Amino acid sequence: MEEKKDYYLKMASKFLLFAIILIGIYALYKTAIFYMPFIIALIIASIAEPLIKLFMKKLKWKRKLSSIVALVLIVSIIIILISILVSNIITESIKLVENLNVYITDAYNFGMDFLSDIQEGRIEIPEEVMQIAEKSYGGLLEGVKTFLGTFFTGVINTITAIPSWFTYGFITILAVIFICFDRDYIIQTCKKHIPSKWLDTLKTYLKTTFSVVVNYIKAEAKLSGICFILVLIGLTLMDLCGIQIEYPIIMAIFIGFVDILPIFGAGTVMIPWVAYLVLVGNIPAAIGVGILWILWAIIKNLVEPKMISHQMGLHPIFTLIAMYTGFKIFGVLGLMIGPIILIVLKEIFAELISKGVFKTIFEQE
Repeated sequence: MEEKKDYYLKMASKFLLFAIILIGIYALYKTAIFYMPFIIALIIASIAEPLIKLFMKKLKWKRKLSSIVALVLIVSIIIILISILVSNIITESIKLVENLNVYITDAYNFGMDFLSDIQEGRIEIPEEVMQIAEKSYGGLLEGVKTFLGTFFTGVINTITAIPSWFTYGFITILAVIFICFDRDYIIQTCKKHIPSKWLDTLKTYLKTTFSVVVNYIKAEAKLSGICFILVLIGLTLMDLCGIQIEYPIIMAIFIGFVDILPIFGAGTVMIPWVAYLVLVGNIPAAIGVGILWILWAIIKNLVEPKMISHQMGLHPIFTLIAMYTGFKIFGVLGLMIGPIILIVLKEIFAELISKGVFKTIFEQE
């Protein structure tokens, strides 16, 4: 009886540890969202740090002067790029929303013509099935229209609400300045108030776990950035050559976003897009997009193994489960967060996983 009691206590303690870790990850995510201005400030300060050190070393400037010059340069570049990007996104989104009814009508007419061709006798289909198909098709398109209209209206409203974010921007800028000016002081203060054992443990986990995650995110971000730039340049060149391409920036951003998702890739968007362009008779555009997809597929296959180095080490089914779980908990952002959390858990419980999770938990020692 005593052995069973000890067994259940050990099992309960292991489950409790799992629960605490999962709750901790979720709490960390919520905390990160709450303190996002300071996290962004930390990232910008980290980007500026090499430039600050360069000015201090080569030009013999003091840290504050080096920080000011470096931040002005970096922030100016970021503001210019974001302004250009946002301006074009707003223009293309407004145009897309305005033309949405036209696209839906064209798609509906195309579908009805297709169903009429079938109904004329080329393929024998029961009348009841045809009526259901016609009603379903119309309802599907109406649903797509409603979803896309709501989505892009939300995008426009979000982007045009940027002026209301000035408070967050102001706090972020101040945080960047303080971090850059007194980086060493902040680090020493944190070390002073945090127990040394905690710091040692944190360093260990950072080296064994988060370094893998950071490298993976950096590699995926670089790949997504390359994909975005390649697609944007390709679509822009096609547009300049007289090939009709609508919404090049929105499509480039969307393709870059989808490409960063595990399992999915640029082909998930570009292949159906090619098929659509063929159906509407825009063959030159279909050929151009097809060539872009093939070119990106070749580049990605050459570059990805070196950049990613198979750091995930996860079977696609587990990655898919992680994406779905992340989506249900965190929304669209969870499609990326889910697999990353799975990587973290895999690194933390590497020894437990190698022995067998449930086997280790439920077997008596």
